Amino acid sequence: MPLESATTINGLVATNPVSTDALAAADDHIRLIKATILNTFPNITGAMTATHTVLNGLDARVTAIESGVHASGTKMLFQQSTAPTGWTKDTTNYNDHALRVVTGTASSGGTNAFSTLDATASGTVSTSVSGTNAAVYLSNAQLPNNWYFKPNTPGGSLSDNYANFNYQAHHVDWITYRIQGGGQAHNHTWSGSATSTFTGSANALDVQYVDVIIATKD
Repeated sequence: MPLESATTINGLVATNPVSTDALAAADDHIRLIKATILNTFPNITGAMTATHTVLNGLDARVTAIESGVHASGTKMLFQQSTAPTGWTKDTTNYNDHALRVVTGTASSGGTNAFSTLDATASGTVSTSVSGTNAAVYLSNAQLPNNWYFKPNTPGGSLSDNYANFNYQAHHVDWITYRIQGGGQAHNHTWSGSATSTFTGSANALDVQYVDVIIATKD
């Protein structure tokens, strides 16, 4: 009576039992078949509803997903510490970076790490600032009174009259003049050094965040 030794269904021999086996040996074969089926499908706890067509095409569909949807070299974000199977974690670039959505070419840039951009009581602005304020016309009300006096003496220049002021003051007449401007606007330029220090009250941003990794499809 041939009775194979098998633990899964691939170990069963299709020609067993032979026609010369006694009827009493049939229970050994039945128990062997049941045991190999249970060992082969240990996690099947209910009825299988998939058809043979679905099952036969499953391997091809999984292969297409793994190789077609995510082609080799594809980069993706994963909210986990290690890359999934078939992917390699990028540990060279993008550490402590924020994400920026663009409509053009994908790239990277910037200087300061994301975790360091938290407002503090004092710090340094590493940039130069300059500019010009708008032109301003001063009104008469904003101008101080500016007067000078000229001796009403025929002939001579203003400087001559000023030079003779000490001894002419007691007997000459004086003409009063008010100085008037040309009515032109003026402005002022302003600038700061390439590195300007600022101080103020602390304003901790402490933005909530989720750490992710970038992995590349193998």
